[in-house]
Amino acid sequence: MFMFRSRKSNLVKRAWKARKIGLALANDQQQLQRQAEQQLKAPAMQLLRRLTESQLELLVAALESGGAEPGECVLVPRNGESEGGGGGGGGRGVDGSANNHHSNGEVLAPVPPPPPPPHLLMMWLWRWPDLFHQHQLSSHHQFGSYQPEPPTAALIQSLPCCAARNDHVYVCANPYHWARLLLTGTNPWCQVAYWEGRVRVGRLYPVRTPSLNIMGDIPHGEGLCLASLSAGPDYAPTEQSKKTKEKIGLGLVLYQEGGGVWVYNRSDIPLFVNSPTLDGGIHPRSSFNVHKLPPGHLINIFDYDKARLYQKLPLHPDLVHEGPIDQNSVRVSFAKGWGRNYHRQEITECPCWLEILLVPVR
Repeated sequence: MFMFRSRKSNLVKRAWKARKIGLALANDQQQLQRQAEQQLKAPAMQLLRRLTESQLELLVAALESGGAEPGECVLVPRNGESEGGGGGGGGRGVDGSANNHHSNGEVLAPVPPPPPPPHLLMMWLWRWPDLFHQHQLSSHHQFGSYQPEPPTAALIQSLPCCAARNDHVYVCANPYHWARLLLTGTNPWCQVAYWEGRVRVGRLYPVRTPSLNIMGDIPHGEGLCLASLSAGPDYAPTEQSKKTKEKIGLGLVLYQEGGGVWVYNRSDIPLFVNSPTLDGGIHPRSSFNVHKLPPGHLINIFDYDKARLYQKLPLHPDLVHEGPIDQNSVRVSFAKGWGRNYHRQEITECPCWLEILLVPVR
């Protein structure tokens, strides 16, 4: 038994030693990597110790060979938990936050957030440390002050050699069974135009990453700050546009996922949205719907499958007199609604609004 434990412990040490470090990162990025590595070491070591000796042998061979011997799959549960669940003290409240109060009122140590999925943990530490510093990732996990963000399925894909590609229970933790999808930066999936009334402010903003933050005057993270579009000398906003823009604050998150385009309202004011796929097809302006999106709410503003279907249907006869209609355009107004249920009949009467020009569906 002692020899078995000693051999398994040695394999765990060899696996940890084979992780990628530095990867020609800048000094500040190396510091972030070291910080993340310290925070991720505990869940990583826990994952390694849960593997069987044969799994560790396969994994170590792949890691030490740098993928020259990718080996077989190293299967672990997708949720990263050991068998029987990961019960422990504390627990979490219904809102997902850490529960750090005992029933008698005693304040306990905060419960750490859950580790990332096992295959992402392996990729970060053993293949691509620079994943921590890419902005095309969507946030799901937090580790103290540093927040590694797991990539979307469209950017990290399993290779044909991986037998667990379609397994919904287990995932392969062999990082050499995965690849990163190259983003060429040539086909943006949409362009964003910012308008104040009838005047377009600034240039068209191409969107190449899966998600984009659109903010008001003060930058809140990385993304498009509307104030930067209106910094030119010829910019002369109306008083209403200035007041509305001051309220935008955190703004919204625009992202593409699961065959559609979504908007999350992270500001303190409502958004108003009009889209062909929300209306059930292209309609005359006199009958389209504008949907109110309260703060903290999410809406699927464009469905690609519906768009393909609607483009095959005949246009409403009244549209002949409406002028050109862009079937791949979504309009979002900050704070002010328009249309048949509002005194503003046209979106060009709204003080601050966005035109989201999607790449035509095929």
